[in-house]
Amino acid sequence: MPLHTKRSQASTTFYSRSVEPVSTRESQVQFRETNRSIMRSFRVLPSYPTPKPRRELTTNASVSSFRTSYVLADDSSDSNSDISTISNISREFWQKRALESGNYNVGESSDSESIESETVTNQTYSSIQLESPSKRLRKEIYRFIVDGTGAITDISSVSVGQCRISRFNDKLLHTYHRNGHKKDSRSISSNIHMHCTRQDKTVLVVPQFSKTVFKMAPSGKMSSFVSFELEIGGICYTSRNEILVTTAPVQKSQKKGPRPRTTPSVTRVSQTGEKIWEIKVKGIDPFVKPSKLTVNKNGDICVIDNEPTKEHVVILSPDGEEKKRYYGVQNKVLSHPFEPRDICCDKNGFLYITDLRNCAVHVLDSQGNFNHFLFTMHDGYQYPGPILYDSEGYIWIGLSTGTVIVFHTERNPVV
Repeated sequence: MPLHTKRSQASTTFYSRSVEPVSTRESQVQFRETNRSIMRSFRVLPSYPTPKPRRELTTNASVSSFRTSYVLADDSSDSNSDISTISNISREFWQKRALESGNYNVGESSDSESIESETVTNQTYSSIQLESPSKRLRKEIYRFIVDGTGAITDISSVSVGQCRISRFNDKLLHTYHRNGHKKDSRSISSNIHMHCTRQDKTVLVVPQFSKTVFKMAPSGKMSSFVSFELEIGGICYTSRNEILVTTAPVQKSQKKGPRPRTTPSVTRVSQTGEKIWEIKVKGIDPFVKPSKLTVNKNGDICVIDNEPTKEHVVILSPDGEEKKRYYGVQNKVLSHPFEPRDICCDKNGFLYITDLRNCAVHVLDSQGNFNHFLFTMHDGYQYPGPILYDSEGYIWIGLSTGTVIVFHTERNPVV
């Protein structure tokens, strides 16, 4: 028995309309005409192609901070195409768009051969990471790790191209060249918190939570230089070969016992350790917890006051009159309140302030107004602390990881 019925016995169905089979010739002609009239009334539906699988292509341009990524259609005819050609096309496309906007400085392609423009189809998404403004204003020269454990606590200049560096809970004072070469190490009897070198090569050291500034001999032996009633918060030398010292309440006295009677202040000390004068107020407000300080080219005293909930930098004239206060700047790259930890000044009068929690360095002009960032948290430097500007235009910055990074601010640095 056949599996299929005979054609003459089968009924034909057209979209729910059934036509019974006919046998006579005249009826067959009538059937064909009816069939044609039915087919004319049909609407021709468009045919949709099957979606092609897609592949993701990531290209890296010559500029390190310039990256584009696309999702392109996977065509079998282009299976042997060169990926580098697509990379060059995408790079030129985004460079042209960035240059037209006028907001970014994107370098031109280093390819010697010119590539014809081509439209990229089936683009699902695109992303571009351009160079931040802070990167264009500085250049990292050296980076090295200091021996020991803990964060970098202080950096002081020794000679041309060399600095002394100390780490937290460490009794060693290391001397490094800016290229990372270690010259020597000196050991003292207590943990080092701050240190500075005067122009006469005298090394002054302040241990942690100390009220006394010690003078260190070449052998490493320390002798008392000057003492205070409060804890020492910062120390720096001036062009007169004198030193400025900030004092603040001792941490232990803030928790237990009576409050200290002495007011925090900034004191000028002579070469022999004699206290010349002191500043106890900043304008109309007294100092709360002064710490690190520096002196700019005009002789102005720039002090960090770690006042709770409103830490700031105050700029005083050589006579102690308040000129400017800086409480930070409102910027989208800063996610925490301003927390200054150290300060230095270059030969042009610009102030560099390390912001610990925001992992940034604020740069102020000679008038104390915000100018730009040396770097921010997006540049990958973790928790900057001590900062120093040396005589050759280099800026040394110590990080909590024990790493020291060296930048230059001059056009033609001396390497």
